[in-house]
This record gives sequence, structure tokens and C-alpha cells, in this order.
Amino acid sequence: MLKSPASWESHFSGIQKRISSSPNAIKLIVFSFIRISLAYTELKRIYEVMAIFVKLKLNSADSLLMLYVVMHPPMA
Repeated sequence: MLKSPASWESHFSGIQKRISSSPNAIKLIVFSFIRISLAYTELKRIYEVMAIFVKLKLNSADSLLMLYVVMHPPMA
């Protein structure tokens, strides 16, 4: 099921309105879950990159360098 960008924007603005009109305790819970989700996504990405390094049997110095390069791509 694909949706247009306008549809996603409508859903996003609706969610923002509901959060902004919620009590502070609810906001704290929502933003805590968002932070947890972002941390999980970042750690999952690191884990997947490290798993590739293990499969390639890179030593730890190579792995750390490659992890740094993957996590900090050059700016264009």
C-alpha cells in the first residue's frame, strides 16, 4: 500500500497536533519511545555492519576504521 507524500504529511501533522495537545506525562512517554526507537535503529545498524565484518574476517583495527567510515559518511 503506497501513499502519496501529501497523505503522509497529513498523518504526520495529525500526530503532531495530538501530541502537542496531550498532557506533559504523555509527551514524556511518547518522546521516550521515539528516543528508544532511534537508539535501537542506530545500534541495529552498527550490529549489522559488525556482522559483515565478522563474515569478512577483518581484524579489529580494520573493523573499527570501516565502522567509523560507515557511521560518518563524507559530506558532499
